[in-house]
This record gives sequence, C-alpha cells and structure tokens, in this order.
Amino acid sequence: MSKVYEPQIDPDEFIRSFREEPSGLSSLKTKTAGEDVPDVATDKEAISVNDDDSVISETEYLEKFVSNMAYMRPRSRFLMVEIDPDFIQKIKRIISYGSAPTCSVKCYVNNVLAEHFKTYEKIIQKRL
Repeated sequence: MSKVYEPQIDPDEFIRSFREEPSGLSSLKTKTAGEDVPDVATDKEAISVNDDDSVISETEYLEKFVSNMAYMRPRSRFLMVEIDPDFIQKIKRIISYGSAPTCSVKCYVNNVLAEHFKTYEKIIQKRL
C-alpha cells in the first residue's frame, strides 16, 4: 500500500497538535550564510506601523501575537487554508526568535486575524 500525502497538512502543526507543550526544538535556529541574527532587544524600541502615527513597542507586539496562546489548542478544529510559503517562513523566524516558549504558526495567524478584526471592527460590521 502506498503512502498518500495531504498537501494541506503542515507536518509541524500536526505533530504539535498532539503534544501537551510546544516543542523546544522550535526555538533552535540555524543561521544561514550571510544572515545576521540580532540579539534579543531588552529595551522597548518603538516600531512604526504602516507609516502612520500608530506606534507599537516590540514587547507589546510579542505579547499580542507571539506569546498569546489563546488559539494554540482550540476546542474545535478549524479548516486549513493555504498560506504563502514565504509568509510561513517569516512567521517561523518571528516565533522562534528568543528563548521563551512561543505559539505555533497557526496560533500566530489567528492572533493576527483577531487583532485585524478588532482594529477594523466598524468597517467589517458594515459588510456582515
């Protein structure tokens, strides 16, 4: 009998969904040639978002999107969606930065979407 591979299933997410704790391996990083990985910033440096007046500190960003485990193990299963592989690689680099336990790619995407719906709630409500 031959093996059937489902392209919609992320193997890392599949394995992570069966574990009690997130993998400690996700915090291990491999440095590619010519790539400088900066040390973890200890001060709250402000990051401008979309060239407007909104400013968010790195700590606030990490708390809101990376450390928030609200969607880590949801009670109900969600449908899988296709995400650009470049985005997935960027997200994996973001969540593996530092030594503290972080969320999964799925959890990060859900956190970003939750913030998006919260930020643009008035505009979105008109369309619902």
